[in-house]
Formats: sequence, C-alpha cells, structure tokens
Amino acid sequence: MIDFIGISKSYGKQDLFNEATFRINQGERVGIVGPNGAGKTTLFQILCGELSPDKGEVSFPKKVRLGHLRQQLDFYNPEESLIDFVCAADGELGRIASQIHALESRLHETENKTPLLNEIGHLQSAYEARGGYEMKHRAAAALAGLGFRESDSGRTMGSFSGGWQMRACMARTLLGEPDILLLDEPSNYLDTPAVEWLRKRLKSFPGTLLLVSHDRFLLNSIT
Repeated sequence: MIDFIGISKSYGKQDLFNEATFRINQGERVGIVGPNGAGKTTLFQILCGELSPDKGEVSFPKKVRLGHLRQQLDFYNPEESLIDFVCAADGELGRIASQIHALESRLHETENKTPLLNEIGHLQSAYEARGGYEMKHRAAAALAGLGFRESDSGRTMGSFSGGWQMRACMARTLLGEPDILLLDEPSNYLDTPAVEWLRKRLKSFPGTLLLVSHDRFLLNSIT
C-alpha cells in the first residue's frame, strides 16, 4: 500500500496540499484528476521522492518497484538504439548487456581470448536466465502496439521526435513490470490505435496504478 500522511506543499502563497492524507491499497487503480496547476504532477514527484513535502511523509512497502512515466523527457543516450533503450527496462539486463558489449569490443585487442570468451559466455547465460532474449520480442511487440515500424528498432533515440521518444519511454516503463505504476497524461502523444493498445495493456496490469489524465474514456475504462 501507499500512505500519503499529513502532506503539505506550497509554492509561495499557493497551497497545493494542506495536511493531505490518503491510502492506496495494493492492486487499486486510481485516477488523479483536477485542473491544470492543482498539483497532480507535484503529487507524483512527491511519491517518486523527486520532491520533498514541506510537511508530512510518504510510506511505501519495502523493496517496491516503482515505474513512472513523466510528461517531460529526462533521460537518455541519443546514440542508443530504440530497441536497446526499451530493453533496458530491466536495469540489470541493461548492465549485463553493456558488459557483454564492452568485452566483445576488447576481443580483437587481446591475444589470449579464452578468458574473455569464458566471461562473455557466463554473462550471456545470465542474460538468458533473466529473459534477456525474450525481452527483445516483448519490446518489439510493445513498440508495434505504440505505432513504431519494425524498421525503427535499429534507429537511434536521437533520430526520433519528442513525441516518439515519449512512446519509447512508455514501452520501457511498461516492460519494467513495476509493482506501482505512475502515469502522467500517457495519452498526450498517442493516436487512437496506440491509446487503445495502452488501454488494453493497462487493463491487464496486475500491480497498483495511479493515472493522471484528461482522457475521460481512458479514466472510466481503467480506474
């Protein structure tokens, strides 16, 4: 569960929250609604630990995995391929893949290749055990659902517009399979087929969901 306990937050003379308290139980699907400037994004930032309240505290279960899709881009290596970016939803998989690439780049510089090949073999086994090769298929399916073409997978992240980068971020966030998923206006950059794909995906999401949206149909069908 998530406990939002006695939270107060102000900007100048504007009080966004004044000793606000609520609880979200495991598996609940909650819509966060309100006019622009009411504090919806601030609420998410406090939940994510990116912003400290003036007063009060937020309590999460231990070792909870939190996934958050923001309205603004705040990441990324522009030279990374689309498919590699999305597959890095599992942070450990991304770390293992980086190690494999680094070792492979050293192979041509090394006379005795056996130790490196052995280490690469162990890492590839670990990558497979964590579902790394399956992850590429899952990533490709998510990208297709969000409107990407198959030929886009090898393109660099920097070659896409901001809206398509946001779609890539959404695919990565969903593939991370978090326990708690926070989505801030996820349909802003999506066309109708992609919104329908997202709606179906969220209906089958097994965790706790908090959704900020002005899309009444999405809110009514998910939360």
